[in-house]
Amino acid sequence: MKVIKFIGKALGFIALGLVILFAISFGVIAYNASRTQIDYQEEIYKYSDKYNIDPLLTASIIKVESDFDNEAQSRQGANGLMQLMEDTARHSAELAGIDYYPEKLNDVDYNLDLGVGYFNYLYNYYNDIDLALAAYNGGVGNVDQWIEDGIIDPDNINHLDIPFEETRQYVSRVNSNYQVMKKFYSKALPTDEELSDLRGLAIRNFKVFVGDILNNIL
Repeated sequence: MKVIKFIGKALGFIALGLVILFAISFGVIAYNASRTQIDYQEEIYKYSDKYNIDPLLTASIIKVESDFDNEAQSRQGANGLMQLMEDTARHSAELAGIDYYPEKLNDVDYNLDLGVGYFNYLYNYYNDIDLALAAYNGGVGNVDQWIEDGIIDPDNINHLDIPFEETRQYVSRVNSNYQVMKKFYSKALPTDEELSDLRGLAIRNFKVFVGDILNNIL
């Protein structure tokens, strides 16, 4: 009898623990959903498709670069969604055979065309997302030098080996956002309508979270 009571109490504690875990998980997901901002979905799909880049990765880069603020400008002079410096934008325009107009760097289509195009160039150059991200932030010359000096192994990438703290954090942040995007928006980026109902978006994402747990258990 005591054993049965003990088992009953144990199961009760386990059930309570699961309820608390799911409650905390929903709170975290709801909080993250409340901070979700993914604008310009149509343009993201358009230029990601043009350059064969995962739109979720494009959205993750934009999230870290500008938080979807097309008027963003850094102290270094980077502009727009993809935070393009003039030299980078000019080089990207040359690579893509596009006329360069510095006054259009805050134009959504022009900025994405040059920015996603440049990332595609970096990805094809390194054949690795982390190295491409590091070069997008820290420069091709620096990444090439790190590889040449043996600081980074191009065949076994560890972003923690990146010597520039800003670039190391940048690669980590983009990857973190990318993993979240792939978890919750693998079928499609949330629409403007979905983003207008953040409670509904949080519930949808929580269902994805629970479904993923159940799939791993069953």
